[in-house]
Amino acid sequence: MSVIEEPARQLDVLTEADVVVAGGGPGGWTAAVAAARAGARTVLVERYGFLGGMATAGLIGPILGHRAHSGSTPIVGGLVRELCERLHRTGGAPAWEDALRLWGIPFEPELMKVVLDEMVEGAGVEVLLHTLVTDTVIRKDRIVALVTESKSGRLAVKGRVFVDATGDADVAFRAGATTRKGRPADGRPMAMGTMFRVGGVPVLSEEASRAAAERILAARDRGELRVYNAGIQTRSSTLRADHITPNVTRFAGDPTNVRDLTRGEISLRRDTVRILEFYRANVPGFERAFLAALPTQVGIRESRQLEGLYTLTAEDVVEGRQFEDAIALGSWWIDIHCPMGRVRGGVHLCKGDCPADPPCDMLRERRDELPVRLFPPEGGWYGIPYRSLLPKDVRNLVVSGRCISATHAAMAGARVMGTCMAIGQAAGTAAALATCRDAAPAELPASDVRRALAAAGAVLAP
Repeated sequence: MSVIEEPARQLDVLTEADVVVAGGGPGGWTAAVAAARAGARTVLVERYGFLGGMATAGLIGPILGHRAHSGSTPIVGGLVRELCERLHRTGGAPAWEDALRLWGIPFEPELMKVVLDEMVEGAGVEVLLHTLVTDTVIRKDRIVALVTESKSGRLAVKGRVFVDATGDADVAFRAGATTRKGRPADGRPMAMGTMFRVGGVPVLSEEASRAAAERILAARDRGELRVYNAGIQTRSSTLRADHITPNVTRFAGDPTNVRDLTRGEISLRRDTVRILEFYRANVPGFERAFLAALPTQVGIRESRQLEGLYTLTAEDVVEGRQFEDAIALGSWWIDIHCPMGRVRGGVHLCKGDCPADPPCDMLRERRDELPVRLFPPEGGWYGIPYRSLLPKDVRNLVVSGRCISATHAAMAGARVMGTCMAIGQAAGTAAALATCRDAAPAELPASDVRRALAAAGAVLAP
């Protein structure tokens, strides 16, 4: 690869704050609101023109991890519950009590954008939209500022404590923190995917839905459709009875590689059109179905992970382990979407008894590295340790959302949005406490962070 030397230059400071949050997705807006409500002057930097991350830009839904595994006990509260209740008042989500009877919280993404604006502005957060974080300025083991690019040019945002809620550990990586990516054997992350919205569809009877699914899966296994499941009735990212939001697509690639991202976006849009054409031609009642929305960006399940003071493991998930320093709870299971992007033959999850034929290299040569147990205890949950949010090598950084310190398998459970929002509230709370005490986040007693979270309605011990 050829290189061009970039001349050194001084950067104007756009703004500065006690707490600077990079990324306005599930782990970011929650961190910013929590920090601001705790009294810290807070800036939130977001690359799109709206907040919500995968929930809005990716049309990913529903919000998972809000209740115990196979149970209705709430394991999150605080900002997750507040978001649900605010959305419910606008017609954009079910009531919280009703949501606890559902496997996930469905919602209207467009209304979520508006509600999140209200929440961050109401908390007094300074929001910078259309602003991309491109680098960090480091002094010894501390971040001094984030380097940003926007229509205003290349500018710095200074802070005392920083929260990386980029989803891809961009800040941690650029600050020199140790990160890893994908499964240990070959570095492959889980497959990407695109959720899309289809309008003008009926509510199918159970018999009609089953018949449609059989046609879809038969076409998949003949190589006519690239879908990993039927998903014909999924309404995860909408409450409209005449809309569906299928979660059926898959593309293998590295989300931190711009060429892979580009190929994924184009390939998945092409797959989406073919899927819709198949629905129209083969599912009675779908003759006039139309493409109501494509996501702003491809859905990312996994990219970089921090190597923190503690790494959440698959055993922690399936054993339902609790931790004295837990700052959030999770209940989603080890849901590893095939890193090879395979769809045919019932290949859904990467696990020890995957039915892939022919088997991949992992099944042939490293089957013992694949998970066999996938689920937390019935009616249970697992803790997310505060230590998993803390880098070993950057003093004033807290990591939030899906890029916390977790193994490939454990992250497949902890990555869901309800859990990431709970982690975000904890990250912002810790960042605010650290600035108040002029301390590094790692110097805070986890009990103090937990006490502040409990006072704000977070659930730490159902």
